[in-house]
Amino acid sequence: MRPFFPYYGSKWNIARHYPVPTGHVIEPFAGSASYATYYDAPRASLIDADPVIVGVWRYLLAARPAEILSLPELPNVGDSVDDLNITQEARWLIGFWLNRGSAAPKKSRTAYSARTDRAQLTWGLKAKERIAAQLPLINGWSIVEGDFEAAPADAAGTYFVDPPYGDKGKHYRVQFAEFARLGRWCESAVGKVIVCEGPSATWLPFERLGSFKTSRGRAEEFVWCNVPPTQRDLLIQPEMTK
Repeated sequence: MRPFFPYYGSKWNIARHYPVPTGHVIEPFAGSASYATYYDAPRASLIDADPVIVGVWRYLLAARPAEILSLPELPNVGDSVDDLNITQEARWLIGFWLNRGSAAPKKSRTAYSARTDRAQLTWGLKAKERIAAQLPLINGWSIVEGDFEAAPADAAGTYFVDPPYGDKGKHYRVQFAEFARLGRWCESAVGKVIVCEGPSATWLPFERLGSFKTSRGRAEEFVWCNVPPTQRDLLIQPEMTK
């Protein structure tokens, strides 16, 4: 699957560099659920403290393809979701597409959000078709609003933990600073645990994953995993396109 909506800090483009999941995928800081999406997880538990993110996922999990395809396309610069006779959750979904790479949905179409350079997918028919076609693939998913400790325990599952980074968390609508508590929780989790962070993080013994292209240049990504290194190497996929 490809992303259901753009979101700040999404890992979809680099998901292939992380260990592949086994069993049930659990994302305690769900956002756009890029890891579960990339790996076509048949079962995923999403948890997020932001009610907007939770609202979008609840809308997607309940929506039918025909409903998505009927959403307005806002073709003109200046078109606003506030003028649409649709649910708030649908407005938020469209708003994330109007403000690519943001942690908050936008209300109106801008010249930037309408651009199509480098085959950039914007809100419109193709985006709606992608979402509608993928809805049947998330029938086994669920979403809960809450703290990371609301994540279910599953010894056979994979926890993909992608919290707001300590140096970039200010961009998110819901702030997070309890990294020591999160670190203890990650170390005690019963399944496979993969944790993402930036180069300055010290709340777990992170290792460098690599340098990756972003919309703002390049970024250094670090990771901690409770899978032994010898096993981890076998689980990381080689370079590929999807």
